[in-house]
Amino acid sequence: MFSAKTKSALLSQVLAFLIPVWIGLYWVFYVVAPDMTALIFRPGILAPCLGLVFLWYRSPVTLAEMRLTAIFALLSASLLASSLAADNPVRALQEWAKLLVICITSMIICRALRHAPTAKAFGFSLIAASALSVGLLVTTYLQHVGPVLPTYTAVRDFKGMALPLGIPLNPIGFSCVLPYICGMCLLRGTKLLWAFGLVVFVVSSSLTGSRAPVAALLVAGIVMLLINAAKSRRLFVWFTGWLLAVALLFGIPATIATLTFEQMSEMTEHRWDVWSVALQRFSERPILGYGYFSWYEALAEHVPSQHLTGGGFHNEFFAALAEQGIVGFLALVCLFWFLIHCCWKLAFRPSHTWHNGQWALFAGLVLLLRAGVEVPGLLGYAQEPADFLAYSFLAIVVSRFSVEEDYLRSENRSLVLSPAACVFKRGSGTAAEGISA
Repeated sequence: MFSAKTKSALLSQVLAFLIPVWIGLYWVFYVVAPDMTALIFRPGILAPCLGLVFLWYRSPVTLAEMRLTAIFALLSASLLASSLAADNPVRALQEWAKLLVICITSMIICRALRHAPTAKAFGFSLIAASALSVGLLVTTYLQHVGPVLPTYTAVRDFKGMALPLGIPLNPIGFSCVLPYICGMCLLRGTKLLWAFGLVVFVVSSSLTGSRAPVAALLVAGIVMLLINAAKSRRLFVWFTGWLLAVALLFGIPATIATLTFEQMSEMTEHRWDVWSVALQRFSERPILGYGYFSWYEALAEHVPSQHLTGGGFHNEFFAALAEQGIVGFLALVCLFWFLIHCCWKLAFRPSHTWHNGQWALFAGLVLLLRAGVEVPGLLGYAQEPADFLAYSFLAIVVSRFSVEEDYLRSENRSLVLSPAACVFKRGSGTAAEGISA
């Protein structure tokens, strides 16, 4: 016979497991019945979240959660202002309401993940969500191309077949990678998980038919190597890391400056054309922008050849400038700064409770770099798996700081209750110091 506390813990784990799995099933449902997917997707996430609210609403609020709430308040207020001033305020306010829901969902997940078994269940569910997307990519490729080696030409042909069928390969590929990285932020690495990770990166990189998402992963990996080299105590490694970092910092802009508009358009798979339109729209209405989903009219007018069933401006920051103005853009920058700053702390500051190395920083860099080539993510724009996964990752990161605060609070309480332990701790110099300090 289970106690009430045990039943609540088990229920929390079940509810947390359902959320990433449901996100992972999105594209499976979408391929079969796209019209039904939008109707069942958000309720399927909100239902277990509401259950988690009733289980964890009594938990004390941490400083990390208060900071996240402040960031969400800034983002929501900024985008509300731009939505009220939009060309189509009704549409803009509807999209703003969806963003508000995804922020609340992130806060709920953040509080629930302070419970270690719940966090573990959430981590395994993220791995399962990644496996679902991997399976969908592989089976779709075999169905349309057959057992053919996925060369670049074969995959581009595959993408040409998939697009008219409404199978978005880039988003599905990202739904392979991000859940796996998020899951590794919560689970201890094993040989099986590392082997599966290799499969994830190979499949997502080789079956999407696009260079930009693959480049985001590679650049994130290179940046991680340079960061660690720059922090190395070995002089040669340190010098090499800084030298390469400076070379890239100045070399990439210098190279871009030498390319023509047509060359940049070809290199970015015609995203350069779209970004130019976004900057033009920003220059026309720089303060509050044109409002959510105004990209459709803009691209239909300026880039008629652009595929207009999705994608937007293919850049979160340019989309924010064009549609939310400088007000929304600065709020988005604050959100990204908050996330990367927290990920940096998890990667390099000492902690009593964080044991997953630099996975969080790698995931943060992937999100940041992908924001330069696609819209779904922390902008909360498309309301598809990438958006919910990005906000779930934000919840994971902040929850790790809350766990540290809970640990330090319990340590301080034990010291107060045990004067002898307090003397021992003070004398040994192991007083609690961690990432929350």
